[in-house]
Amino acid sequence: MARKQRPNIKGFNPEYTTNFGTTRESAGTFAAEIPKPSAPVEPAAEQTPAHAKPDPETDTPSANKPKADKPARPRVEKDREPQAPKAPKPAAEKRETRLDAAVKVDQGKKLDALEGQGIAARDVIVLAGRRATARFELKAKYIEKPEADRLPMREGYHTTKRLPANILDDLREKHDPLRLQSDSAMVRGQFEPVFWTCLDEVIEELRQKKD
Repeated sequence: MARKQRPNIKGFNPEYTTNFGTTRESAGTFAAEIPKPSAPVEPAAEQTPAHAKPDPETDTPSANKPKADKPARPRVEKDREPQAPKAPKPAAEKRETRLDAAVKVDQGKKLDALEGQGIAARDVIVLAGRRATARFELKAKYIEKPEADRLPMREGYHTTKRLPANILDDLREKHDPLRLQSDSAMVRGQFEPVFWTCLDEVIEELRQKKD
């Protein structure tokens, strides 16, 4: 059976319409579709990349605001019980002790020379003895009576002074446990050299005044 050929339509017939259901308008030549005006597109808001670190100055709204100082907490002091005044430490007990010192032979000769110039030897001895007594401090160390050429004790110096009792008792306990000697004998080895030094000083001072 022979196929029918499709009619070839030529020319343009304004009355010709089709019902093919297409949206295109039939025309001899297809007119260009005019685009409809669209609404203006607003520029997209700038977004901060996820990897970018925020500016430290604008990190938080309160970055540039000075931090308000926290109010200091009031210091609550606990009630302290009044302390009783400390009792003063009792002074070390002292005991009146006799001090004896003899004049050496060579010193006696110097005293005789001063007597020839009108100065009594007894006055020189007393002056030296007072200076030695004021200077003397008892030490917790026993010193034996030194060896020396002495004049009789009646020509020496004798006085008393209050000395620490605990030192005196300690010296007696260690060096005179039978209590055969007096306190004066226990301290003579310390006092007599001090007296001799002071006596030499006084003799020299008076001799220079007379020259």
